[in-house]
Amino acid sequence: MPLDLDDRGRRYLDRFRQIAFSLPEVIESESFGHPWFRIGGGKGKMVSVFGFHEGHWTISFKAGKTEQGIFLQDPRFFKTPYIGQHGWVTLKLPHVKPGWEEVAELLKMSYRNNAPSRLKSRV
Repeated sequence: MPLDLDDRGRRYLDRFRQIAFSLPEVIESESFGHPWFRIGGGKGKMVSVFGFHEGHWTISFKAGKTEQGIFLQDPRFFKTPYIGQHGWVTLKLPHVKPGWEEVAELLKMSYRNNAPSRLKSRV
């Protein structure tokens, strides 16, 4: 079942797509009803997931196991369900004025944590 986007969700997803597609070889696919962003095709490494949790639009990133605890000290973040044990964190986007520069940096971090060596230096 696809994610049910309201007007804000559509705006947030459109803005996030602009950021994600600026990275080399990132494509969008759907899995479990959510937009997933991967490197290099449907079987490629996952970079991020756009979703909804407890009244907030969310974006999930791979922080890494050692960095995950730092993010979890911030109440805007929580351990991503199902994949959190691999270092994934989810950011709850605020209802007003998301920090898109911060989102872009988090996406780049996640990209570098998952990209093949030939692409890491391009970000």
